[in-house]
Amino acid sequence: MTGQSAGNVPESVPALSRDVILRVDRLEVHFPITRGVLLQRVTGHVRAVDGVSFELRRGETLGLVGESGCGKSTTARAIIRLARPTAGSIEFQGRDLAALNDREMREARRGLQMIFQDPYASLNPRMTVERLVGEPLVNYGLARGDALRDRVAELLELVGLSAGYADRYPHEFSGGQRQRIGVARALALNPALVLCDEPVSALDVSIQAQVVNLLMDLREKLGLTYLFIAHDLAVVRHISHRVAVMYLGRIVEIAPSAEIYDVPLHPYTVALLSAIPVPDPTVQRGRKRIALTGEIPTPTKKYEGCRFADRCPAKIARCATEDPPLVEHRPGHWAACWVTGPGGLPAGAMNAASPTDRR
Repeated sequence: MTGQSAGNVPESVPALSRDVILRVDRLEVHFPITRGVLLQRVTGHVRAVDGVSFELRRGETLGLVGESGCGKSTTARAIIRLARPTAGSIEFQGRDLAALNDREMREARRGLQMIFQDPYASLNPRMTVERLVGEPLVNYGLARGDALRDRVAELLELVGLSAGYADRYPHEFSGGQRQRIGVARALALNPALVLCDEPVSALDVSIQAQVVNLLMDLREKLGLTYLFIAHDLAVVRHISHRVAVMYLGRIVEIAPSAEIYDVPLHPYTVALLSAIPVPDPTVQRGRKRIALTGEIPTPTKKYEGCRFADRCPAKIARCATEDPPLVEHRPGHWAACWVTGPGGLPAGAMNAASPTDRR
């Protein structure tokens, strides 16, 4: 991301590979705030996504993390056009999805599928597993009759379920099994890219690892590419090649997975990492959690400076008036912060956060 246009939105995304399957450039999704029953007067906008740029290479998993309300899920929904982009481009396999009409978008979705967060809500309780998993094949006219049943059986076995489950209904399965059904449905059309919208957050901890390992196995076996959205940084670290940290509609840091955990360059990333519990009690007792204070941000406000400045313990005067661009501080490691440098934040920069013991 080499520069900034008016409004400090990145002009381009990092050149990481020639084999880029998805390129998102200056994506915005703003929802109008209206008043009145009849006139529906627009009084403002919720800036859910406000200038997001990144690219995704074929076979790669990009983890997208951040607190609730930062715009992660809206970004995914805009990519698959469940939410209409306000501005920006979404280039998937050489085509700008934001510019396609409904018919063209329907065809493009064959290569672009989504796994939703809640397996209890994403499956129609009145449909059998065979109908649920086979529905994409029927909708696109790819299989019927015996061919459809054979394909459904193949997909169920691919995700670790028995083909004999095809005649059952969703209420007969556990949460982990339902999510496997959702994965099978997403794979029915042999997509190149799968958007995973917090696919394990609604599951028991004991089941989460099984589903994540399944997704990793499928990635290797089928050559899939994932955009993996989550708020659990430990899960993201396990599955992702790179991680993008999102705050209030913007990406504030993006880097290879190992590096973003070892050398975080943005104060918000440092605060998020400090909240991850460590299984060793001795180590955990010696750690400090960075408690962010200050005004809770709102996506309805138009910020002149850094939108994290009100909560940032490392802020300087410049942060209140100038929005920092996303800059490459280390090879492949980008961060939007006026304070940080290639070696990270200056010593003592986070000390003003009034840390508390995690006991």
